[in-house]
Amino acid sequence: MDRKVLITNSQGQQLEADIITIFTLNENKSDYIVYTFNEKNGNEIKTYTSRVREENGEFYFDAITDDAEWLKVKNVIVKLATEN
Repeated sequence: MDRKVLITNSQGQQLEADIITIFTLNENKSDYIVYTFNEKNGNEIKTYTSRVREENGEFYFDAITDDAEWLKVKNVIVKLATEN
């Protein structure tokens, strides 16, 4: 992976993450990012997905808390994974 993003966590620490993919959900025109810190969970690498919001030239990652939204996002991720 060669695309990276710096993420500032709630403690103010900057962490570098690898970007897996970025996409727009057509239903709500929101942008989403799938990324990883390459942490292992058994034999798998943990991934994270967030809604991307821009304010005054700064980008923020918002949690996906709505079940219906998460289902749509998950379906896009599965489709992208099976196409590659």
